[in-house]
This record gives sequence, C-alpha cells and structure tokens, in this order.
Amino acid sequence: MNLFPVLSITVPLLTALAAALLKGTYCRTLLLSGSLLHLAFILKSVELRFSGRWIGLTSEYEATLLLLTSLLYLAVTVYCAFWLKAEETSDKSKMVLGICLPLFLSTMTLVLFSQNYGIMWVAIEATTLFSAPLILFHRSGRALEAMWKYLLICSVGIGLALLGTLFLAFAARNGGVVLHDLQIAEFLKIKNSLDPGWYKAAFVLALAGYGTKMGLAPFHTWLPDAHSEAPGAVSALLSAGLLNCSFVGIIRFATAAPAALGNFCSNLLIVLGVISLATAAFFIIHQGDFKRMLAYSSIEHMGIAAIIFALCGMDLTIAHLCAHSAIKMALFLLAGNLLLACGTRQVGKVSGLFTLMPRNAILFLTGTLLICGVPPSPLFVTELKLLCSAPLWLALTVAVLLFIVFAGMTKNVLAMTMGKQGEAEVDAAPAEKLIWVPAAGLIAALVLAVYFWTEFGGMLK
Repeated sequence: MNLFPVLSITVPLLTALAAALLKGTYCRTLLLSGSLLHLAFILKSVELRFSGRWIGLTSEYEATLLLLTSLLYLAVTVYCAFWLKAEETSDKSKMVLGICLPLFLSTMTLVLFSQNYGIMWVAIEATTLFSAPLILFHRSGRALEAMWKYLLICSVGIGLALLGTLFLAFAARNGGVVLHDLQIAEFLKIKNSLDPGWYKAAFVLALAGYGTKMGLAPFHTWLPDAHSEAPGAVSALLSAGLLNCSFVGIIRFATAAPAALGNFCSNLLIVLGVISLATAAFFIIHQGDFKRMLAYSSIEHMGIAAIIFALCGMDLTIAHLCAHSAIKMALFLLAGNLLLACGTRQVGKVSGLFTLMPRNAILFLTGTLLICGVPPSPLFVTELKLLCSAPLWLALTVAVLLFIVFAGMTKNVLAMTMGKQGEAEVDAAPAEKLIWVPAAGLIAALVLAVYFWTEFGGMLK
C-alpha cells in the first residue's frame, strides 16, 4: 500500500493537534511546516499513483486538483504568516485558525483521494464542519449568522447527496448487479447496467446536494454571506479549494451515468449553469460590497464550469477550475488587504486607491480583469472554447451574462481605485506589504494562459 496518500491526509491532522496543544503558540510556524510537508507528500502521491479500494489516485483530474489544492493551501499559509502580524487577533482566534485550517485541508485531501462514494460523502460533510469556525474568525454578529447559514444550508444539501448515494446503490441492485460496497471504479465498470429510473433520481439528488456545497444557483444562498464575512485567507480557500472538491462529487456521479442518460445529465448541468450565471450577473451589477461581489463571481464561474463539463468534457473543465482558483485566491487575499487598510467592505466608501495604496490597487484591478476573462486571462481561452462549442442560443445567453458581470465588476473596481480618497480612513502601510502572494497567484494565472493557448488553441479553429 502506498503510504503517501495516507500521510497527505494525516499530516494536517497532526498539525491541528499540535496547534491545539500549544493553544495558538507557533501558529504560523505550524501552518507553514504542515503545508510544506503536505505538498511534498502530494507530489510523491502524484508521482507514484496508487489504486486502492478506499483511497487512491487513479485519474489525471484528481492528481491536478490535489496539486492545486496543496499549492493554494501553501500560498494561503505563507500569506497568513505575514497577515497575522498585521491583523490584531487574540490567541484564541489564532488557535482556531491553527486547528481548523489544517483540518479543512485534510478533509479536502480526503475528498480527492477517496475512491468510494461513501467515503467521499463523509469527507465533503467534514469540510463543512471544519471550515465553519473559520467563518466566525472575526466574531461579529454577521459572521455568526453567516456561519449558521453555511452549516444549516450545506447540511441540508449534504443530506440530499446522501440520499442520492443510496439511490445510486439501488440503481445497481435493480439493474441486477450485486456490489459489496460503493467503490467508484466498480460503478464505472457496470454503469450501463444501472437502472435508469433509480439513476435519474440519484443524479438529481446528488446534483442538488453537492451543487449546494459547490454554490450552484438556486442552492447558493449560503455562499455570499460566508465568503464575505470570513477573513480573506479563508475566503480564498473556500472559493478556490472547497468549491472544486464539491464539484468532484458531481463529476463522479455524472461519469457513472449510463450512456443513454448522458444527455439528461448534461442538460441538467447546463440549466443550473445558466441559472448560476444569471444569478451572479443580477447581483453583481447591483453590488456595493466588494467581497460579496467576488463571492457572486465564484457562483458565476462554478456555473461556467458546469456548462463546460456538459459540453466540452473533463480537460477544459479542470483547466477552467485551475485558472479560476489561481485568480480568485489572489483576489480574495487582495480584498482582505483592502479590508485591513480601509476597515470597510463598502465600495461607496473606498476610492482613490491608486494614490493611497497603489500596489494593491493595481493588482486588484488586474485580477478583476483576469477573472472577467479579459485577454490575456486563461479564462478567456476556456470561455471562448465554451462559446464556440455551445448552441447559438446558449452561446448568446452566456456572452450577454458574461458582459453584465464584466460591466458590474469593473464599475465597482474602477470606482474604488480612481478619484480622490473616500470616506474610509486608510492605513495602507501594512496592506502594501501583503501583496507578494496575490501577485504570485496572478503571475501563475498568466503562465496558465500561455499553456492553455498551447493546449487548447488548436481546438478553437
């Protein structure tokens, strides 16, 4: 048995235990050392691969998302090492961060290593439990409300996903197949023997359940509050890491679909994708809170990913998720910097950032243009491929909604960066020192753009 997947899951658990025993002392050191060890074990896992009955690594998309998650976590912990110096936080808050952040990483890693529908369900539910206290980091009334909304809505969703998992087992039994457990590889082998009626019910429930955790509209209602109230570093992991892991649940159900039901699954994904895009466009164009704006942008891109998966397949979907994660991580960290400097999330109270804190302002505007798919964004490649592959009605609908999102986001960011200083008192010095990790994320996105043009450019002809 390959021990590296096991070590990748257990090292964050040991980091959390050490943080609990030390009561927040050496929090930054523990987070950094734990993230480096995790990345080392993930690299070895990807190199050696391992096909196990319960956990393993059998596909390229799992390997890519594992590497992505580990790199994002490393970037966030490097950022936290400097952010915790600037942020006035209690030892109790540091202890919560030191315990829950590694536990969150451990459960996301288990989701991606899991080779069993039951284990995957347990892991996705555990991500909810361990990430919820992180939303309450600032201990405000709104943060408390956001945490409970996150727990309650996602718990309902994960309950639906559990029912969908049971229905998937019934689909196998009623199709005349006897399975001893819920191993994903076994379902892929016998998928054309699954009972169509039971499978349809299973996929609908899984799509609603894991779609709730993924942030697909109309199941998205927890996401804007949770992302806006959490610290920037936590929002970065929620948006760039957790949503991808939740999408994996949907992908694993969809890939087990009988051939005759492929269009049924694709059509449902397209419908929810368009609803998510429309919801994001409607709220972004009216949005006065820059962190909520980024949260709705995450809903937008999860909708796009769902449509890409339905129309263009796995490779382009994973490419879109990777590009979105790199850019959105940078944007949420920059939003945390702006909140640290200005003390408010209100767009109307913040302006003149080009003069007051030029480094963050330039990066925030650049990241906004990249997340909207403006060339040379890697998202321009994936979205253009989507438009070229979609039927005319769908391509026009997506293009219009993307333009509305672009207009709403750039309007807000230009209002924040241009002009004279707004109402908010700005202490720019600490925030200006926290730009290196977000800058690295945006540079990584530009490198991805070059790779995407090489990999997918020929597909656009």
